[in-house]
Amino acid sequence: MLALALLDFIILNIKSVDSRMSNSRKNESNIHEHNSRVKDHKPQGSDLTLKPDNLIPISVIDENPAFYQASDLIIDATQHNSAIRLIKGKFQRIRRWVSTPLIALFVLAPWLSLNDNPLLQMDLESRQLHLFGINFWPDDLLILLWVAMASAFALFAVASFAGRLWCGFTCPQTVWSMIFVWVEEHIEGSRNQRLKQKSGVSKLKSIGKSITKHSIWLALSFITGFTFVAFFETGPVLFQNLVTLNLQSDILFWLVFFTSLTYINAGWLREQVCLHMCPYSRFQSVMLDTKSLKVSYDVKRGEPRKFNSHTKETSTSENTGDCINCQLCVQVCPVGIDIRQGMQYACIDCGACIDACDDIMEKIQKPKGLIRFSNELNQHWTSLFKNRTRLLGYAVLTLVSILAFFYQVNYMESFDAHLNRDRGQLYFYSGEGNVQNAYSLKIHNKTNNNETYDLSIESFPPSSLEIASGTSVSIRQGERKVSTIILSCQAPCTLPKRSSFSLSVASTRGEMVVFESKFFNSSN
Repeated sequence: MLALALLDFIILNIKSVDSRMSNSRKNESNIHEHNSRVKDHKPQGSDLTLKPDNLIPISVIDENPAFYQASDLIIDATQHNSAIRLIKGKFQRIRRWVSTPLIALFVLAPWLSLNDNPLLQMDLESRQLHLFGINFWPDDLLILLWVAMASAFALFAVASFAGRLWCGFTCPQTVWSMIFVWVEEHIEGSRNQRLKQKSGVSKLKSIGKSITKHSIWLALSFITGFTFVAFFETGPVLFQNLVTLNLQSDILFWLVFFTSLTYINAGWLREQVCLHMCPYSRFQSVMLDTKSLKVSYDVKRGEPRKFNSHTKETSTSENTGDCINCQLCVQVCPVGIDIRQGMQYACIDCGACIDACDDIMEKIQKPKGLIRFSNELNQHWTSLFKNRTRLLGYAVLTLVSILAFFYQVNYMESFDAHLNRDRGQLYFYSGEGNVQNAYSLKIHNKTNNNETYDLSIESFPPSSLEIASGTSVSIRQGERKVSTIILSCQAPCTLPKRSSFSLSVASTRGEMVVFESKFFNSSN
């Protein structure tokens, strides 16, 4: 822990020096490029050139809102929210209500059982998938394609209706990152206190807090990694092996791997995963239309702002908008964007900026909704479902996939059987002179109980053909068994040289599989 805290201390110092040098070089280049663009187009009586102290220059909407385009904004994609401010509000409560049951299911599932099987487990050794009391074998996995399709179409439907709600409310990357931020704030203090520590003020005093923070982060990461591995081993078995130090090398590797991955992703990378690694943010725009809800800023109501962040002046005009430029919407954003700059692919629609802005609007006695979920047409929610062919299509496909999955699960076979002829010889004679044929019957008992399967035969044309090797096969739960089936035709056998027959395999559950094959007799 001490090593991690010291590493954190060193990295913060390096970042502080490198950030100042990098920002200085970037600003000089960006300022020169930006000023050259506005030199020939500067509105009369306005000074829109950038000063060296403007680290992230934006368009001055107050002076000439029609002059600047999106291409004029100087945006550094490497910047991020180094200290997220936690906020309370409606959408944050919704995220907790939605994510808490999912986290509980994730953590508890490896410890729970249903129908004498783990609630959720991928048993690689026996090649089984236990899913809420249902056993899936390799030949049943095609049924799970319906689950994958339903999940994909549901995700598309949600994105078409309201953008990246999955990312903002249920994505594990967002949920775990916010848990780590919660730990960070409760140990190291508020956002301002954390920024002071990262900027060089009282860094030596924060080593103890860093040790505590990283210890809790690693504990949460270990619980997450343990749970991931437990989905393949079950919780009780993995815990027993861990306590007795009886872990196999491959299990130990994956335990360390998932622990490290969680620690790095939720503790260090955070929004960088959403910005640069997650593919969903790249193709979500394909699913949006003019009626799709997105977190957006009401420019007409909010501009011009009462406080100008460039000139550091407060306007006394009565024509100012409701936005007081408090920057809370930027400080609470997990991905560190300014929603007032318009729709951005990095926005995960978590609603944190809405809660922060609504809180400020309430304090200054202004109507809520300066930042809200809205669409380009600004329609009432009752009109959001009208003429939405694509949204309706996604919803229908989701429903069809779910129904298809439950239909196939309901009619899923409890056993699997295959009949093959013995290719060594066409026929042979028993000690009594009867003509006999040998077959291999493979039966897989897919249930959780020991089963006995009854065999019966019917020949064409009818004859004295019978099963000489026994009319029942007993198989334990989950076992695959190969039995030799011998069919005998009593002498003198009146069957032709080649005749057809059907062999029926019936379970105690009433299911039956019928095989058609050939019986060979000696030359008449």
